Amino acid sequence: MLPKFEKSNYFTIILRFQVFISGAAVMVLEVLGSRVLSPYFGNTLFVWGSLIGVVLTGLSLGYAYGGKKADNNCSYKIFSMFIFIAGAYTLVITFLSSEIFQIILALNIGERFGPLFATISILAIPSFCLGAITPFSIKLSTKSLKTIGRTAGNLYAISTAGGIVGTFATAFFLVPIFGVNSILFTISAILILSSIFGLADYFKFVAIFLIIFSIYSSMTILPVAGVTYQKDTFYHKLIVHDNSINNIRTLILDSNFHSAMDLNNPDRIVYEYVRYFHLGFVFADNPKNVLFIGGGGFTGPKDFLKSYPNVKIDVVEIDKDVIQVGKDYFLVPEDERLQIINQDGRRYLSSTINNYDIIILDAYDKSYVPFHLMTKEFHEIVNGHLSDNGVFIANIITSLDGESSDLFRAEYKTLDSVFPNVYIYPLSLNQEQMVQNVIIVAHKQDIRLQNKTIKQDYNLSFNILDFADDNYKKSIKIDDVPMLTDDFAPVENFMNPLTGKIYFKKIILQNDSSIIIPEERNYSMDQNRFDMIIWSFIFIFILYLVYTYLISYTQKKDN
Repeated sequence: MLPKFEKSNYFTIILRFQVFISGAAVMVLEVLGSRVLSPYFGNTLFVWGSLIGVVLTGLSLGYAYGGKKADNNCSYKIFSMFIFIAGAYTLVITFLSSEIFQIILALNIGERFGPLFATISILAIPSFCLGAITPFSIKLSTKSLKTIGRTAGNLYAISTAGGIVGTFATAFFLVPIFGVNSILFTISAILILSSIFGLADYFKFVAIFLIIFSIYSSMTILPVAGVTYQKDTFYHKLIVHDNSINNIRTLILDSNFHSAMDLNNPDRIVYEYVRYFHLGFVFADNPKNVLFIGGGGFTGPKDFLKSYPNVKIDVVEIDKDVIQVGKDYFLVPEDERLQIINQDGRRYLSSTINNYDIIILDAYDKSYVPFHLMTKEFHEIVNGHLSDNGVFIANIITSLDGESSDLFRAEYKTLDSVFPNVYIYPLSLNQEQMVQNVIIVAHKQDIRLQNKTIKQDYNLSFNILDFADDNYKKSIKIDDVPMLTDDFAPVENFMNPLTGKIYFKKIILQNDSSIIIPEERNYSMDQNRFDMIIWSFIFIFILYLVYTYLISYTQKKDN
């Protein structure tokens, strides 16, 4: 039956369709890989290096293995089985990726090798299988040695065209509309569907079941306790989470807690570091124009609007969905003094003619730092847009000393090369090796601020000078760290020890007191999840046995 099908007029069309889909699937998986990994490992150079390297390695090994197998037994069943395994594995791994990543994180193997092993776990097998089909497709399509070059070229062109379509469709359209998991379920269903033509009759029932299951999973969103809103944006996995116990609403971007709002008292500042932004009014002389780079939940801009009635505030936020969430869920007001710009912060400063008295950078988190917002060239741009008595304030998650301080010390060295005076305000002054929020204040004035004689004429619930007194006065060692430039800014290397440490954050309580609490991921698994992993591996092992049997069966039949 199968050889007869291979001789039919439909065979060439179906084979080319399979090649096209396989090429698209490779690039879809690679693009989505960054979104799957980023909540756990950040969106770093190590993540992208792992994705590209693992996919290329898997494809190359697949080409070599598939070429050898195609010479020994060029069977359409084996060709289709490779596609089926890629689709089935993608389906299974979509459910298991979270648990696998948590195990890898618990091993604490670092920012370099963590993303590498995670990428191997999700992409190595599909890349290998989809690479292995290429030599099979060439041999199955070749009618004569005289046309083998043309045949190979056409098939590679079809595969590449699929990759182009998969890349652009996923990156530009599909992710923000459907979400990562729905796309993964759909691509697994398409791969399994395309393989069904060549599967043995008794195995087609398994394929049909998996196709139905994939489609059902792509259309079903399981409710998560406390999640009020979630979306895969062009930049983040965005979640709005409500805690029913303390009534705190939190904005989570790629598993990092960015902003929080007390639903009972929306004006109350929950995260202590936001209060330090008011230091700009200690250093600047009667500021009128303020720029925030990074919106998040807009806690800082909202607090400034309430506290300083004569101040105009611009906010630059790169993610339009974060802006919309701020309006819908974090009570960002419609105010003529507030202007929100949907743009990259550096790009905005490079194109605008506006100058500011205070520029506040709040776009860093523990697992990801946009390096182009840390370099000397960027700070020179910032300096050029500050008034004569202007102040630049940056919130960075780091430690002051120890192995996790390299990022902070390199940033301090870079700022010190641009600004006459740089001040450091850690949230916990006496815990130098603790990973925490550290506020860096860079002032354009040559005279070092000594006595703080400022009068607090603003309607604040706290005294600004109390925060000004938290200035870190110890010398900072900078001779063993580089200055960060556009040409050389190895922030991923500096973050390697940082991401493995528990992050301590100051939380303001209802009575205006504060506590320091650790934020750490829970790497434990419940029994249901554990059972799911066991059964999934059993399923994969059964697939392997079936695959081995089919190869043996087809070889015996051909002989």
